[in-house]
Amino acid sequence: MLVKSDGTNTTKGITQKGYNTITDSNTPYTSVSGDQIFANTTANPITILLPASPNVGDEVTIIDTRGTWGSNNCIINRNGNPINSGTANLTLNTNGQSITLVYIDSTRGWAFKTNTA
Repeated sequence: MLVKSDGTNTTKGITQKGYNTITDSNTPYTSVSGDQIFANTTANPITILLPASPNVGDEVTIIDTRGTWGSNNCIINRNGNPINSGTANLTLNTNGQSITLVYIDSTRGWAFKTNTA
């Protein structure tokens, strides 16, 4: 069960775990809250768009399943929201890295919940 609060309201729901494998470099993958992404960059770099209208507490997990981000990066497009208060997209380039980003607010934006780099 997932319980989320925006500081005023608390909601609960059931979160189903599933994994999406992304390998296509021609079309950026648009993530949704709760996504767990196997980002396979064996053949080429890929781009993942974070959700454009996230809610406080939304999370996205991205995993280098083949250990190839050092040669073919995984680019995280912030999609209009900050990442760690910054205005640049995030380039993941450490082999075997995995991260979970959580949305804090419009000022901080997406922050690292976990980062194995």
